[in-house]
Amino acid sequence: MSNFPQNRTVQNKEENDLPVSPMQAIIIVILSILGILIFGLLIKITIQLVLGQTDWNSPIFFVELFTALPAALIVRRYRFSLLRAFRLNPVSPSLLGWSFILGAAVAVIGDQLDRIMQIWLPMPDTITEGMLAVFRTPNLVDFVLIVFIGTIGAGVCEEMLFRGFLQKILEKKFHIYGAILIPALLFGILHFNVWAILQISILGIVLGLLAWRTNSIYPAISVHFLNNFIAMIYIRYATPAIDAVYLRNELVNPVIVIIAIAVFVFAGLRIWQSPHVFVLNETDKKGKNNGI
Repeated sequence: MSNFPQNRTVQNKEENDLPVSPMQAIIIVILSILGILIFGLLIKITIQLVLGQTDWNSPIFFVELFTALPAALIVRRYRFSLLRAFRLNPVSPSLLGWSFILGAAVAVIGDQLDRIMQIWLPMPDTITEGMLAVFRTPNLVDFVLIVFIGTIGAGVCEEMLFRGFLQKILEKKFHIYGAILIPALLFGILHFNVWAILQISILGIVLGLLAWRTNSIYPAISVHFLNNFIAMIYIRYATPAIDAVYLRNELVNPVIVIIAIAVFVFAGLRIWQSPHVFVLNETDKKGKNNGI
């Protein structure tokens, strides 16, 4: 711990020990995800029945914006600072910049892992086609909404819930490895894609390390955002010409993978060694008393 940046936000027991146990936090996360999934399906079914719209998928993604709402209500109930409870500590622009660079590398490496897993555990064609159809919808407005919610909405709200609320509570009770691994595994499982649990969980570990090391979820949000954005844009707009450069025998071009790994290591080290995590000032600390 002695090699950590010395200006990292100092947290004390009185200000930050939200009276929620690890098990309670895990239950809150699970129920939150199940709740928004059910709510989204009900909205989609209602739109189909009432308006006759069958090509709108954005309502399912729209409810993603409410992912962290139950946890936020609990934090407000105990009059704790939302900024601290969700690890919304500001970081420097340079740290965010390196996080975006890391996110681009993560997108490529994650895609390669996914393609390898598809060889060992292939997703049924009907499910694959259904998922691709969502992002290749002819309804451009629907696609724009899906991208907006699936990048900014998911990036912010999921990180608030998993790496902010849950991981921060677990860090006070478990060794840091367990505190990062448990949210990462839940993150993978609660995407309800058995063919991608490993890849998503690995992403969750990377995001958890970022949140812990920087004491902020903003770097994790940046990586999460860019990973999702690149994946969605590629699914919709990839052409044979692009694939001729990007792919080799249905796997990502090894040269591109090597470059992505090098970028991942370099950007990761820059983030890991960065001292640019800002300490909350006295005004922010007083947020504990008014729920901000």
